[in-house]
Amino acid sequence: MRILWIKTSPLHPLTRGGDLRTFNLLRHLHQRHEVSFVGMTADAGQVMGTQQAGEFSTHAVWAHEPKASLQLARWKFLAGALANVGSALPYAVARFKSARLRELLSVKLKAERFDVVVADFLFPAASLPWELKGESRCPWVLFQHNVESMIWRRRAEGKKGAVARYYQSQRDRMLRFEREASSRFDGVLAVSEEDARIFNEEMRLTNVLGVVPTGVDLDYFQSVPRTRAAVPTVVFMGSMDWYANVDGVKWFVQEVWPLVQREMPQAKFIVVGRKPPAEIEALATSGRNIEVTGTVPDVRPFLRGADVIVVPLRIGGGTRLKIYEAMAAEVPVVSTWIGAEGLSVEDGRHVLLADSAEDTAAQVLKVLRTPAFGAELARHALEEVARPCSWAAAADIFETACVGLKRQGSGA
Repeated sequence: MRILWIKTSPLHPLTRGGDLRTFNLLRHLHQRHEVSFVGMTADAGQVMGTQQAGEFSTHAVWAHEPKASLQLARWKFLAGALANVGSALPYAVARFKSARLRELLSVKLKAERFDVVVADFLFPAASLPWELKGESRCPWVLFQHNVESMIWRRRAEGKKGAVARYYQSQRDRMLRFEREASSRFDGVLAVSEEDARIFNEEMRLTNVLGVVPTGVDLDYFQSVPRTRAAVPTVVFMGSMDWYANVDGVKWFVQEVWPLVQREMPQAKFIVVGRKPPAEIEALATSGRNIEVTGTVPDVRPFLRGADVIVVPLRIGGGTRLKIYEAMAAEVPVVSTWIGAEGLSVEDGRHVLLADSAEDTAAQVLKVLRTPAFGAELARHALEEVARPCSWAAAADIFETACVGLKRQGSGA
């Protein structure tokens, strides 16, 4: 097939879950199909990331939408959010709307023929040249890594006053946009059964094709030796420029970590992830045995050196690759229920699930105090993650759905 793949950012550096999922699917699809990747860049780092596009695509072109410096970006974000108050689009979508991307896609679709067009995440939908959909004579597919409106619904929970009204407004706009935009595609692919259920039942979409499960590269995570630190070591792994991760780490440090340290003062907490904001970086100098690494060249040594991985997420959607990666690294996992949402894991056998600070601390301490229990949990987790789906198998499922749509459209 000739695949046109559209995304609002490059995939590299591979530090975000969605980028990792797309990369692993595309590198398998690219082995037997021609992949034209159309993306956006916003800064020098993203421009550098485009240099590795040959690892997952046959051709790649980019729409550059310059972004302000980090300091200015904060004011620009606030100004953009305020300007968005009167818009019908949710801000999370409007900030990616691009005339450059739309023009690039128009030229591409008029000049070339494709067998399938894929929008990766919901955000490109605002820039697609919808008037060319019929002329393209191929199915357009939305690959939904999350239920975006669910994320905003969770962000609105617990807020008060003007902040609550803002988040509720964004939640409502996102739900409208997500439902309307999703319905315009010939097919929607979700990443979990729960997400597919929401698209089917709550949004009443009739074009949901099914689920592309989360995969993991077992050999990759097992290839680094398992090590043990001199002190009990708890690790969080995730991009620290993602608000859900920042929220989760702050909650863990404020509410859970004091309970762990009360019982194990020598324990160490390591936050591994790119671009931590100042409030997270400050934790490293708080005198509470916390290390903040920032970007690291390889997460595996941190995974394989941890006594327990924590996933204290309270906001999110889709599935968290970090849990499968920890399971593949044979390290015990303690997660919130939202953190493990959509994954085929059993509480008490593959991972430990808890939502309150007290329960989370108790589960972390249980693993730290009883290494044999942690080892058994990790062994069951490794057996489970080895079974369900490799990335190659996930790519096959994605391919089958696209081929089925193509045949359906041609009457074959």
